[in-house]
Amino acid sequence: MNPYFVLVAPLGISSPPLTYKMEYDCLIYDIVEIAIKNKSLLGVVIKKLDSMTIAPALIEVCKYATASDLAFLSHQKFLAEFIVSYYCASFSQSFAQFIAYKRDSQNSLESLDLQNLHLPQLSVKQQEALEFIQNTQNTLLFGDTGSGKTEIYIHLIAQALLKRKQALLLMPEIALTPQIEQRLQRIFGTLVGIWHSKITSKKKQEFLDRLYKGEIRVIAGARSSLFLPLYALGVIVVDEEHDDAYKSQNIPYYNARDLALYLGKHTDIKVVLGSATPSLLSYSNAAKNHTLFRLKGSYFNADKKIIFNPEEPLSDSMLSYLESTYKNSKQSIVFLPTRANFKSLFCKECAHKVQCIFCSVNLSVHSKKNALVCHYCGFTQQLIDSCPQCGSKNLAVARIGTQEFAKELATALPQAEIGIFDKDHISTHNKLQSILKKFNEHKIDILIGTQMLSKGHDYHNIELCVIVGIDYILNAIDYRANERAMSLLVQIAGRAGRKSEGIVFIQTSNTGFFSQFGLDYEMFLQNELCNRPRIYPPFTRLANLSFTHKDKEVSYAQMQAALKLIEDFVFRNSKESYLEIVGAKLSDIARLKGKYRHNILLRAQKNTIMRQAINYVRKNLDFDFIIDIDPLSTL
Repeated sequence: MNPYFVLVAPLGISSPPLTYKMEYDCLIYDIVEIAIKNKSLLGVVIKKLDSMTIAPALIEVCKYATASDLAFLSHQKFLAEFIVSYYCASFSQSFAQFIAYKRDSQNSLESLDLQNLHLPQLSVKQQEALEFIQNTQNTLLFGDTGSGKTEIYIHLIAQALLKRKQALLLMPEIALTPQIEQRLQRIFGTLVGIWHSKITSKKKQEFLDRLYKGEIRVIAGARSSLFLPLYALGVIVVDEEHDDAYKSQNIPYYNARDLALYLGKHTDIKVVLGSATPSLLSYSNAAKNHTLFRLKGSYFNADKKIIFNPEEPLSDSMLSYLESTYKNSKQSIVFLPTRANFKSLFCKECAHKVQCIFCSVNLSVHSKKNALVCHYCGFTQQLIDSCPQCGSKNLAVARIGTQEFAKELATALPQAEIGIFDKDHISTHNKLQSILKKFNEHKIDILIGTQMLSKGHDYHNIELCVIVGIDYILNAIDYRANERAMSLLVQIAGRAGRKSEGIVFIQTSNTGFFSQFGLDYEMFLQNELCNRPRIYPPFTRLANLSFTHKDKEVSYAQMQAALKLIEDFVFRNSKESYLEIVGAKLSDIARLKGKYRHNILLRAQKNTIMRQAINYVRKNLDFDFIIDIDPLSTL
């Protein structure tokens, strides 16, 4: 029998598709076992080839691919195709995200006896929200902090289980706390499984074994859990849908929220986005498509007193509020936009800033480690006491951060127990669990942290929220700066006064901006829709192309070669659709991990024409470049 010839995308390595022979006919997107340089790998069949079109010399040397006992589910194949198409990814990059299932594993679920589930009682408004979601394929649940979104999620999960389906609750990884796990387990017991990057390989395999057997049907996970082999998926809930953590920072640069919405639009899987501060994009789309449900109010109905203060951090007025809260046996949280002692060490004599030797960024001071650390590549050096440029010992930290703030606060309030809640101090889920437990048991009086404080953690006894340095976010050169700042304010303020009156103390020089909205995020969104320039999303689409190389001139030459091709494409297609080259320049962070970066930013009314232009460039260049569709930032 003559062999079949197929084009295979290898998984797990960077490689173009390769031609293989097979002894049997196969299907597109079948998983096969292949060998590359005597190393066994898995690959995905992406095309069947006609042997008549293959050169005889290639036929002779072509290796055989063999069948695998693994396979992708139909919705996984569907989603992988979309990642290839929408995000301009290769088949290898796309399919490598997914976990396949074993062909001989269970692929149907037995019915469950759910009569004894103790589901939370819903209010009239929550019941209205649930009924709205039941009648809508994709829904945005815009619910204020404490309005009871989680109770609605639990009812949706229960309804999926009754239909012999699985339920997926997507959350930002830092929000996957023991609290949410315990809450789900109290209702759904051993049907609950947790999936995130910190789980060990052994635990992941145990999870998959239980998933295949139908023992896990409720999955709470980070964005990667969307790629699990969920063979009976009935509902996806994307909690905190506004969170940037859903956007992958590695190739391919997908957004898990948008992938979930695509599944909901083209399959029978119901999708619910939830947030107290939805993104302007989600709010705009949901309002336009009549898929928005507004859940107002809070369970606790606690008043919040907002105080604006333009003074510097640790002003007398701020200390007064922190001291008063401590003496009243209440707790406080303090938000700063940066971790450690970030940002940088600089010389007061010559203004020299100490930078990473591999990246064009300032090193961050970590006084506890007596070190200077790059938060981009990890480069570390010992803390210096003199300027490397002029030799002066007159050095200063450019901006206060969590650790420095904690040191100064400990001096001012020596009796108070102070904790730090940032990525440097909470590197594992055990450490996260430990500090949240201490705080909820009131073994910590004041918790100082970064954006992590806003991630939906449940704090019971907070009376005071102090927000320091939010102007750094508001004044950033970023079209989403207003949205980021306002979202953070509302999220962090939502931690205070859940069971009694709360106080929100905001250190800002932009009192006018924040005071016009108070904590009314919907008013802000409506204002932002009217005032955001029409050249930015949600009114247009953006794509960022990055050209990286150790040699700055090579990086620049690659950008110029791509630029000429894009200009040619624009000239040829100018009558068909609008596409604009916004800019082509050296990145604001010019050097990262030893490589220079030149960027091209594209803007279009429709994503289709932009992707056509990018694929035209890829086809005509012999080097790779980084493609980020719908970038979170234009920097």
